[in-house]
Amino acid sequence: MRRPSSRRNPLSVFHRSFAALLAAAGLALAGVPAVPAVAASNQAHVDREVLKAMQAGQSIAAIVVARGDLNVLEADLRRSGLKNTKRVPIAHGVAVRLTPALIDHFRTDSNVARLIYDAPVRLTDTAFDPTALATAYPAVVDALPIWSNASGPLTGQGIGIAVIDSGIASHADLGTRVIASQNFNPNVNSNDDAYGHGTAVAGIIAGDGTASLGQYIGIAPQANLISLRVNDGNGGAPTSAIMNAILWAVVNKNTYNIRVINLSLQASVQESYRTSPIDAAVEYAWLKGLVVVVAAGNSGPNSALYAPANDPFVITVGATDDQGTAAATDDLLAGFSSYGVTQDGFTKPDFVAPGKRIITTLAANSNFALTYPSFMVGTQYIKLSGTSVAAPVVSGVAALYVESNPTVRPGQLKGVLLATAHPLGIAGSGAGYPDAAHAIAYIGLVGNADHGLDPNDYLKVLYMAAHSLTVLPVVSWDSVSWDSVSWDSVSWDSVSWDAVSWGN
Repeated sequence: MRRPSSRRNPLSVFHRSFAALLAAAGLALAGVPAVPAVAASNQAHVDREVLKAMQAGQSIAAIVVARGDLNVLEADLRRSGLKNTKRVPIAHGVAVRLTPALIDHFRTDSNVARLIYDAPVRLTDTAFDPTALATAYPAVVDALPIWSNASGPLTGQGIGIAVIDSGIASHADLGTRVIASQNFNPNVNSNDDAYGHGTAVAGIIAGDGTASLGQYIGIAPQANLISLRVNDGNGGAPTSAIMNAILWAVVNKNTYNIRVINLSLQASVQESYRTSPIDAAVEYAWLKGLVVVVAAGNSGPNSALYAPANDPFVITVGATDDQGTAAATDDLLAGFSSYGVTQDGFTKPDFVAPGKRIITTLAANSNFALTYPSFMVGTQYIKLSGTSVAAPVVSGVAALYVESNPTVRPGQLKGVLLATAHPLGIAGSGAGYPDAAHAIAYIGLVGNADHGLDPNDYLKVLYMAAHSLTVLPVVSWDSVSWDSVSWDSVSWDSVSWDAVSWGN
């Protein structure tokens, strides 16, 4: 999401987000042709920013990745005097602040595989009567006829959508549908949205227009929301918090019927999706049955190089200017919307959605409310721009489709949305606008957008460990069942880290 007061200061781009987490490390499996092998070593791979901190005599927040038993590593950290530690299971590591001396010590520890920079991140930016709508975006993605579908209205009812963001504040438009709230940021003690970003995202997904008498309605206005706070109240969050939030959503997906994750955030350092830990996390959620929708970023052309928007599995969303009209004929790509070809040869974004001057729910007394009063619309809403507010439009569309087809897999859903999208013929617009009504009415063959895709290398290591394999088999990854693959069930100390290699 872009700051309302500036056209050049995006919030959907992590301004130093995931920095060296994604900067220097490359994971390669022995026998995987796509990734060059480097001679294995017992010395830990140290990400560039961690190494810089050590050389500059500065302490740094890091994730210490265990080569073997995580309990042994945590005990070693505590014996070194480090009491403020936080496990990051999806990284098989521990988040902690390291002094230069401790960096030097643990990089030669035989039980340490990698020292990752735990970089700060920034967030990007009943039947329903559409006659009162004052915004065009629900009509642009063809959600209106779905709300009054002849075979039964579809409003996202019962579908859980995890918003990994700054939290979700209480708001009349969201009512009692925020059914779970968790905080993953170690620097705050509250689940509330002190920043305002998460509440804005939530309203676009699932606001029901109560406070505006139906003027401002989200795409899936009866969906349930799961608030997973990673933000510190000022737009920043540690990488480890985001990874833990994604894992929590996977573990609790059946409890809250979580079917969609919205991530309006992005890394600022380029790295192949094959070796990025954050791409591993979103792919794990995707392969476990959760549709993952992410913001493309606000960096304009030739900028599709940042996780998780560069991952070929997930649904990446760019932003358009709908000119305030429901017709697509006058729509333009927003000048800030990121697009291009990733370092792995994939064209992104997959879709676009309206992302300029979007009116959505306001968190009272939040950073947004106090800093940008001129952008408030009355006392309950705020007008924002960015790919951060485009992504939740598509998350809402995904929720409507899942309600109509409860057994659909993420790859199938993405395939249907691609097959039924409304193309714009504009550079950087991907397949165009997802068309909710057309997708739900589609009776053609349901393709699988995952077909032929190669998963992240961490996922391959996880798959090998879960199946007690020492050599990676030749498999069709889009037909593999990941149901039995769990971060918690794998005995990571039995994984041969010599089977993976670190490159620059």
